[in-house]
Amino acid sequence: MLTMGVDTRKIEQKTPRARRKMGLGSVLVLLIAFLASAGVGYTVYQRVNAAPTQTVPDQVVPVTKGTISATVSATGNVVADHQAKLTFSTSGTIKQVNVALGDKVKAGQVLATLVTTTLENKLAIAKSNLHTAQIRLDALKAPANPGDVAAAQAGVVSAQASLTKAQGDLSKLQAGPTQDDITMAKADLAKKQAALQQAQAAYDKVSWRSDIGSRPEAVALQQATSDYQASLAAYNLKIAPPKPEDVATAKKNVESATSALASAQAKLNQLNAGAKQTDLDAAEEAVHSASLSVVQAQTDLNNASLVAPIAGTVAAVTMNVGEQTSGNSYITIVDPSSVRVDVTVGETDLSKVTLGKPARVGFDALPDTNLQGKVVAIAPNSTVQQGVVTYLVSIRLDTKGVYLPAGMTANVNIVVDQRDNVLLVPNRAVRVQGRNRVVDVLVDGKPETRPVTVGLSNDQMTEIANGLQEGDQVVIKTTTTVAPRVGGFGGPGGGMMVFPR
Repeated sequence: MLTMGVDTRKIEQKTPRARRKMGLGSVLVLLIAFLASAGVGYTVYQRVNAAPTQTVPDQVVPVTKGTISATVSATGNVVADHQAKLTFSTSGTIKQVNVALGDKVKAGQVLATLVTTTLENKLAIAKSNLHTAQIRLDALKAPANPGDVAAAQAGVVSAQASLTKAQGDLSKLQAGPTQDDITMAKADLAKKQAALQQAQAAYDKVSWRSDIGSRPEAVALQQATSDYQASLAAYNLKIAPPKPEDVATAKKNVESATSALASAQAKLNQLNAGAKQTDLDAAEEAVHSASLSVVQAQTDLNNASLVAPIAGTVAAVTMNVGEQTSGNSYITIVDPSSVRVDVTVGETDLSKVTLGKPARVGFDALPDTNLQGKVVAIAPNSTVQQGVVTYLVSIRLDTKGVYLPAGMTANVNIVVDQRDNVLLVPNRAVRVQGRNRVVDVLVDGKPETRPVTVGLSNDQMTEIANGLQEGDQVVIKTTTTVAPRVGGFGGPGGGMMVFPR
């Protein structure tokens, strides 16, 4: 019941003087307001209670068999399974760009190229270095040339002869002259002395002559004197001990000859034995290193051409002829024939979603297109945004030839459970009575309450596992509604009360 009244507490709170000042007119106004409120409330009450009731009859539906499924709903975007964002791995200047946005390309097609002059030069140098290293290795592995062996043998013989002579000279110098040498030197000295005496005697006979200087006696005396002095020096040398510096020189000659012989012999031995293993290892490593340089140079040259790894459609081109390559220079290719949908699923629903679960997919941009798919991947790590934990789930689609651009919004219902050929009733037919679930069944025209065991349910239907049979008529209770006819002031059946001023 709607009532209206005046709050008299405010009047009671006024001071006695204020009450005395209130005249008869003020009291009259308050009285009229009270009566008006009471009248309006009474009128509304009558209209509400006088309004007729409208009863909607209960709905009767049969128990049917069918398929019921429970789903997890999510929203995501279309993602191309096969896509490639290509950029040059070799730095350089862009020479050609052969494609534009939207072009169809084949696998192996050249999309763009770089200027390759420097790269070609590097490859040529690398190949030359490899050739040189291979020649050195082949020379080490090859058998010795007979002419080289013969020359080395001759070198050994010559070095041996030089050593023998140096050793003989040293031995002779250290041993000093023999007695025979001294006797011979002494005899030669005596002979030269006698010749000198004879020449002197002949000279003395004609020394008084004024032309003595040009006479043969003077020439003979001069020659005899020279021969005698030479013989005397040789004799003194024979009998004198060897000089230390001479011995030292002779020893150095022996050492030098010994070293030359060893070197000649080593060269001959090397020719006969072939290359050392260490030399072979070093030469083989040089060839290997040079080969890697050629491979790298060839790779760099190959990378100067940007080649499509897959067939598809060009989705982005961010490079221009004449520019230097950078991380922002790329061409993107997508294959629209193979797509998936990536959605985010909350942590509470994730346990229901498993690999292989079927899914129904719709699109805001394609309201008449509904595709089937299945769960193919579930991210092991979560993403947290504003405190909400979600996981990425990928749905593989059966596109059936429908073109789905990457990025399109998709609405996905993942079927997490499904029951086929089960008894189904509308959710409104099932109600709770105590601890039981019950359904009203029409029997002989009258509703009869039956306890039931429910199974899977969704937003519309519920599976009945026990308690009903196919064909049973279940009653869906409806509510009784009242249609009030409350009019406004001045409307039908109502009036407007005017308060005087």
